[in-house]
Amino acid sequence: MALADTLKIFFRIYFICSSLTGNIISEINKKNFKVFRFNVKLQKINIKHDAEKTISIIKKYGNNNSMLILDSYVLSKQWENSVKPFVQKLIVIDDQPNRTHNCDLLIDQNLSSDNKKYYEKLLPKKTKKLLGPKFVMIRKELNSLRRYVKIRTFPIENILVSFGGTDTDNQSIKILNLFQKIDSNLHFDIVLGKGNKNKKYIKNICSKQKNFSYHEQINYIGKLMLKSDISIGSSGSTAWERCCLGLPSIISICAKNQKNTANELSKRNCVINLGDVKQLDGSDYKTSIDKISKHQLEKMSKNSFKLVDGNGTERILGHILDMSLRN
Repeated sequence: MALADTLKIFFRIYFICSSLTGNIISEINKKNFKVFRFNVKLQKINIKHDAEKTISIIKKYGNNNSMLILDSYVLSKQWENSVKPFVQKLIVIDDQPNRTHNCDLLIDQNLSSDNKKYYEKLLPKKTKKLLGPKFVMIRKELNSLRRYVKIRTFPIENILVSFGGTDTDNQSIKILNLFQKIDSNLHFDIVLGKGNKNKKYIKNICSKQKNFSYHEQINYIGKLMLKSDISIGSSGSTAWERCCLGLPSIISICAKNQKNTANELSKRNCVINLGDVKQLDGSDYKTSIDKISKHQLEKMSKNSFKLVDGNGTERILGHILDMSLRN
């Protein structure tokens, strides 16, 4: 979404999306982008049929200068081979160097130094690669808040809890159930997506506790990050946003594609990585908060803020415009 918001200044933007669980189609609609929806289930995606439907949309709405940006863990070289002849340039966003691609530009914001080596075997030699946190795509509204960032230090008073749109492993509930039993001066901002199946239960808990504030499907997450001293959450895309605003984090791995990000951020002392979310309960998060030192908190905040400068989207835009002008 951050990239689309930047590209719309120079290009007409269309989205082609599958109606999978956790999709952001409603958010795309709010931004007034045109969306073409494919009603399929993940396990039933027919690559040939999907490519044919995509090509038909390109033929109808595109032109000789059209570019296609693919962001999918399911589609790869087979699909790209079919679609690529119908666009000027094909751009792939990926963070899992485990399958081949046929694209002109590949964007992977992950930290791993091994990714460049892996991609050498997975991409055509002519493919341009934009790798690493220099190319993390941060929304403009978050980037604009960097000027107000202060390095976090003791005392820890405000904690942001956010495990993405669905929180399928119910970490928010585990944290709430523990801390509502403890007499604490900590204040918790609990952020849920509309897809969270336990939101009524969580909202009810928050309404009974003075130190719990409930937020659902919000557009002001950046402001909550700014006021927080530390965050508890997953190591998904929001991990980069927290880094951009210098917010130290206690994170867990909620999906396989989050493992690399979690491990690399931990190596760089930006986060405390608790590992596999399925092995955790509320006490694990509390123990991490209790053990953290003033020096560690300040170091995580400084390292995070330095790692993600918020200009990744603009850098990508520059490369895309350069590609467009060269043809």
